[in-house]
Amino acid sequence: EPCKGRWLSKAARVILINSSLVSLLWFLMSFYSLHETLHQEVAKYQSRFFWAGEGDKQKYHMVSWPDICNPKDQGGLGILSSRRMNIALLTRWLWRIANGEGGLWLTIIQNKYLRGQPLAFCQRSRGSQFWQAVIQLLPVLRIGTSISVGSGSSTLFWFDRWLGDSPLAARFPGLFAIATDPRISVERALID
Repeated sequence: EPCKGRWLSKAARVILINSSLVSLLWFLMSFYSLHETLHQEVAKYQSRFFWAGEGDKQKYHMVSWPDICNPKDQGGLGILSSRRMNIALLTRWLWRIANGEGGLWLTIIQNKYLRGQPLAFCQRSRGSQFWQAVIQLLPVLRIGTSISVGSGSSTLFWFDRWLGDSPLAARFPGLFAIATDPRISVERALID
């Protein structure tokens, strides 16, 4: 009965959810993009545990589960969302690749998938399940980072934030719509 949370305070339930229920999936989430239905199931079980009442009854609640999962500074309780954590853990691999952090695994990734190309220009249509899960999050990495252009050979003209606070594709959607090569580098765009 104690594991059902019947005698636990809400604060204790938050701690138990964050320390046990989500952390069991962390290993898998750091290598694979979990299916949306699995994230929904995890949220359902977290919610049921958090709102558990006497016996099998659920307590009435007036706050939506996504609001409760918001960080504390945004009015939530800081319960970890498996979807957000999955994105963060996979994006961490991209961050490490972009910054050259890694040993043998980075050499393998560079030789197998990047083949001398910058991360922004790698092919996205092939590779292992791990690589596909990681590479699909490149736009997420771009949202939270700024670019030092340098020669412009590894900076995407339309998608990277190299000229202002937002990508040129977002600032000039009409021009982007007629672009012949949307994945062109800054270097090539300035030469052509």
